[in-house]
Amino acid sequence: MRYLKRQILTLLVLAAALILAPASARADFPLKDGDVWVMAGDSITAQHLHSNYFEAFCFARYPNLKFAFRNSGVGGHTIPSTLARFDYDIAAWTPTVISVELGMNDQGGTPTDKFVANMGTMVERIRSSKARAVIFSASPMNNGNTMANLGGNKRLHEYAVALKDFSAKEQIPYADQFHALLDLWGMNKPKELLANALPSLKQLSADDALAGVEYLRAFLAAQEKSPIRPVSMQGDAVHPGAPGQLMMAASLLKELGAEGFVSSLALDADGKVVDAKGCKVDGVKAEGGRIEFDRLDERLPFPIPDDARSVLPLYPTILDLSQYTLKVMGLKDGNYTLKINGIASASLTAKELAAGVNLTALGPVPQAGEANPIVAQGRAILSAVGNKEGLVGQWRGQSQKAYAPGAAPELKEQLLPLTKKVEEADEKIRQAARPQKLHFELSPQ
Repeated sequence: MRYLKRQILTLLVLAAALILAPASARADFPLKDGDVWVMAGDSITAQHLHSNYFEAFCFARYPNLKFAFRNSGVGGHTIPSTLARFDYDIAAWTPTVISVELGMNDQGGTPTDKFVANMGTMVERIRSSKARAVIFSASPMNNGNTMANLGGNKRLHEYAVALKDFSAKEQIPYADQFHALLDLWGMNKPKELLANALPSLKQLSADDALAGVEYLRAFLAAQEKSPIRPVSMQGDAVHPGAPGQLMMAASLLKELGAEGFVSSLALDADGKVVDAKGCKVDGVKAEGGRIEFDRLDERLPFPIPDDARSVLPLYPTILDLSQYTLKVMGLKDGNYTLKINGIASASLTAKELAAGVNLTALGPVPQAGEANPIVAQGRAILSAVGNKEGLVGQWRGQSQKAYAPGAAPELKEQLLPLTKKVEEADEKIRQAARPQKLHFELSPQ
């Protein structure tokens, strides 16, 4: 009997291990305290869009870590040309993490096996510099291709598949944004024509003399009521604008296992705190259907660029990465105005509040005159990242001169004051991303 019990216990332990194995095997997000992360890439990285959004997310989500990001993108570059500038443009930062996002330019004349071999050389170089490698697939070309019809994206598809196998073999974190976005962009491409035409159509609809203008107005009215609006990735097929690049940043963050939870708060209509995670709540008052309280979060939501908000309904992953919720249960039916620090930020129904509202989705309210504090702080973080990257660009130009053959030794010394300015700019980002206590007011309309 004892033997049988031991056998059953052993089987239960093994079963539990098998059940838990997938969760425990998931790689941690590859950002650690003290890291200096250089993002090596081509012109898509050099746009300072998705790389800045990625960085802003990290400062918002991990305020207790001290780290820094440096953009090292150069237009037209491949793995070999990036290797050629490795010493002065990447290793000179003494990084602890180097992400590589290349392939768009390599695909023109580099077979997949050669591309992977070149990536192997890159990884060896990264490891010899005592940094950890992270690999990003290239983004897809936004030309209407899908997995069912790869067309001009065929080589990039092959690269992405091969890099997955390579990264697994080398035990390197890998983010495949290509396959996360290809079908989404491909199926959305026809709708982009409408999205790009809407401003002109609205102008035309104001012309009473235009034949059939009533049908155009009816069409535009129907578009306004539709919950799914046509979205443009903007930019061109290779270089998306802000909407497309916000999707890129989100897909990379998700693939790498970034933390999606920000904080959650649940109240009842009497002002009782039912549940609070990741935040501290005090000063709660409830009277006559009106509730007010102060909330201090431990971390911040994903900073969403104003010119990229249109893409939120198309790509739910963005809000999944920013679970910043408010739930109020037991309110009487009707509409409620939500004010944050005295600024009218949303009109919500009792049903919406009972289900829970993701505060990340609250965009600027034009009639409010100013952005709500959540939006304003996101803007401040993105602005601070952009200001820092301006200094990084100056540093990179000076570094190239300092590391040139035959350069005077004092040129490297001249990098020191500029390095200090960049580090001071890092601190300004940290300050911008520091959680602040917010005052919430919810009142019936």
